[in-house]
Amino acid sequence: MEIKQLEYFRAIVDAGTISGAARELHMTQPPLSYQIKMLEEELQVQLFLRGTKRIALTEAGKTLYEQAGKILMLADLTKREVVKSSQEATLHIGMTPSTVSMMSEYLLKFAEKYPQLHFDIHEGSTFTLKDQLENGQIDITTVRTPIVLNGCETHVIEKEELLAMAVPEYPLFQNRNTLHLWELLEEPLILSHRYRKYMLSAFERAGFVCDIYCACEDARTAMTLAEKGLGIAILPSSMLELSGKLKSCRILDADLMTEILLAWRKGRLPLEVQEFLKMWRME
Repeated sequence: MEIKQLEYFRAIVDAGTISGAARELHMTQPPLSYQIKMLEEELQVQLFLRGTKRIALTEAGKTLYEQAGKILMLADLTKREVVKSSQEATLHIGMTPSTVSMMSEYLLKFAEKYPQLHFDIHEGSTFTLKDQLENGQIDITTVRTPIVLNGCETHVIEKEELLAMAVPEYPLFQNRNTLHLWELLEEPLILSHRYRKYMLSAFERAGFVCDIYCACEDARTAMTLAEKGLGIAILPSSMLELSGKLKSCRILDADLMTEILLAWRKGRLPLEVQEFLKMWRME
């Protein structure tokens, strides 16, 4: 059983057809089919259910698919260890502050499955992590919408509501859990740059013109300024967990949502990144 055969086998399963895998591998179909035949003969098992339009695995095939992923990852890690001598294989991951807790749970699961892997965690704002991802400094990261990513693919992890947040004694927040959008027109609004255009558009759709009092590079700065009583910050609901000083109100008359995305660069990915993405997709 050769590494190449395992790579071909997984490529066929991932593509769904032999012809699709052949295109991905930039080879013709006959030699690909031959390698799978040789693999089945060596293992003395049938890997695929015959007679179906798309690829369907037998129980033996399912077992091999899972084990082949581990073998290929280990082979890739071994290769890099030899090339880089004493350097450890590392998965470079970016996290926004409000996603650290959520991501940590998945890192724990992944570390249990691949204990030989090391992690390099980069915490920062969406724009900082976007630049690091596009420049190749990190392999994968969480980011928040609205965002434009160049040369990247994404997977939606979660959708979150944007809330108005201020200190409990703020006059407009007294005995209130909800606010109307128009009530914010004359208030000093504090936003991160990422949400400035988004909020202005929301006011415009409702027929209002709003003047943003303070725009910050990082949502954490907006949160801190609101904690000091400077005004009302518009922030994702999860940011409330990072502050013990703010009260939140839902904003009525507007569907203010943000998405948390898992983002990675397009193209051929290191095996550890592929396996990490599969863990998310199986959830």
